[in-house]
Amino acid sequence: MAFLTFGNLRQQTFNKSEAVNLSYGNSSYGGKRVFLSYRREDREWVQSIVAFLTGLGVSIYVDYLDQTLEDNTSESVAVKLRTHISNCTKFLCLATPNSSKSKWMPWELGLGDRIVNYTNVAILPLTNDSNSFGDQEYGKIYGQVSSKYVFSVADHNDWFITYPNGSTVKLIDWLRS
Repeated sequence: MAFLTFGNLRQQTFNKSEAVNLSYGNSSYGGKRVFLSYRREDREWVQSIVAFLTGLGVSIYVDYLDQTLEDNTSESVAVKLRTHISNCTKFLCLATPNSSKSKWMPWELGLGDRIVNYTNVAILPLTNDSNSFGDQEYGKIYGQVSSKYVFSVADHNDWFITYPNGSTVKLIDWLRS
């Protein structure tokens, strides 16, 4: 099993004015929408992840592109995030070495588990070494996105979700279900 590495992706950032969230709600798989949870310090990697996932025909919600979301911690931010998670059919948690320092990611993951259902939640590890993922405790509970070979963002068929019980499903099939 190989994990996605920083070397597989280009560092890019969206501008707040970019229209990624505009496709939110319009997807080619019957309205399949994905909430992407990540640590703000990792946002230079988010654009490449979003580009790949939208290439699979899903809409992605990225919070820092949401013009209606304030940049501070408040009850109104929590309400908006709950609403966006409720409007999604899938929940992906981008887990990097920085993720363990996030206070929001475990909260979002808990909401995703409860709202979109455990089977619709997966961890997408982004590591320095494709053979290991120093995950947080919650990473062992959910399916993890990986490849049976060397990870390639160019080949959609190489991506799988492997569950703690050892079963696997292609990422594209998981997104469609």
